[in-house]
Amino acid sequence: MGDKVLLDGIPAVLFLPTYTREELMATTEKVVKLFHPRLVLGVSDEVPEGADEEAITRLKMVADWCRDYTG
Repeated sequence: MGDKVLLDGIPAVLFLPTYTREELMATTEKVVKLFHPRLVLGVSDEVPEGADEEAITRLKMVADWCRDYTG
């Protein structure tokens, strides 16, 4: 990537109940491992409209995983 930085990286649809928590975390881990330390991790665009409390739980899961990541 040279001197570029990836901004976001997690597809917003992974916060919808259509996808499992495992799919979300697998994608998160893959993005972090591929682009760390040249990454500002976030949800592409934003958490989708209509997302329920599960989306907030998923967002917390991602945040907790990132805090513990030692890459």
